[in-house]
Amino acid sequence: PYCNFYALDYSRSAFADYYDTLLQEKQLWMDGGIQALSSVYFGGGTPSLLSAEEIKLILQDLELLPGAEITMELNPIQINEKYAQALASTPVNRLSLGVQSMRDEDLRYLGRRHKAGEISQKLQILREAGFTNISADFIYGLPGSHSAETVASLGKLLEMTWEHISCYLLELTEDGPLAKDICRLPDDEELCRQYEQICRLLKSKAYHQYEISNFAKHGRESRHNLLYWEGNDYLAWGAAAAGYFRGRRYQNAADIARYRAAVLAGTKGGIIDEDAQDEQDYIMMRLRLVKGLDFEEYKARFGRDFSQGRQARIRKLKQMAFITGDAAGLRLDPRAYFISNAVIAELL
Repeated sequence: PYCNFYALDYSRSAFADYYDTLLQEKQLWMDGGIQALSSVYFGGGTPSLLSAEEIKLILQDLELLPGAEITMELNPIQINEKYAQALASTPVNRLSLGVQSMRDEDLRYLGRRHKAGEISQKLQILREAGFTNISADFIYGLPGSHSAETVASLGKLLEMTWEHISCYLLELTEDGPLAKDICRLPDDEELCRQYEQICRLLKSKAYHQYEISNFAKHGRESRHNLLYWEGNDYLAWGAAAAGYFRGRRYQNAADIARYRAAVLAGTKGGIIDEDAQDEQDYIMMRLRLVKGLDFEEYKARFGRDFSQGRQARIRKLKQMAFITGDAAGLRLDPRAYFISNAVIAELL
């Protein structure tokens, strides 16, 4: 109820048609010529519905760079020894678990069917199957929550060994199923407190923060997500999937019938977002990274200095201690991470 992914009730026949369309879309892109891939990410819904053979068929014939990162999102409720062993027989080498919380009351609220006490066992099953690169998703800012219970929940999660942790603020929409609880969301001061304590706890456990919401052990950053944040191309296949290719953003139809019709007609690349602002998107994404925005890379991409027309705003934000920088680039100060959207908006 807290995700805005395109979703339908499952039926095997509908899934078979969808899977066939996905393979056809893949072939359209391959026929057009695509470069070797550095990463593949199965996500944005319930990719663990795929069997091992179906995963292998999707990856078949794709040119992958040596050591390519291949990630699969998993719902803890679906993990068992048989599935873990089957998944280990595929090229998938990184897993992302939707843990979300180590409090059962939170999980019930979020509509998750697993129990907090099951996570350790599920993780052990994956380790025994041979997976050595596993990430966990954690959500904070639930209605009525306080920093003490949020940090305690994360602390329980960190009693286990994870290579990567993603911490996301719960966002409720007026038209969503949890809209009635918007008035119960913590205020900004409490949310900021939760975020800062989360960052401190993860740092104390040797996770380094490389993006506003993401933390990793050394060398375990999500290479796939770095493609987004660094402004590189990424292809997106499937209904409602959104991608970026050769400077243009596109999205496939958020309707299986229309998506299937487009693919059968030989259309790839979905609907081009003509309103997309490549420069603004680049700035927003790069400043989400702890390392920030590199001036030389910006100039090579857009043909002008980043400071052009922004000197006064940059000076003001530096005086407010929201950003730091030198001759090489610009980055957010850690104290501005929680209000990053507002700070970055000043630089667009």
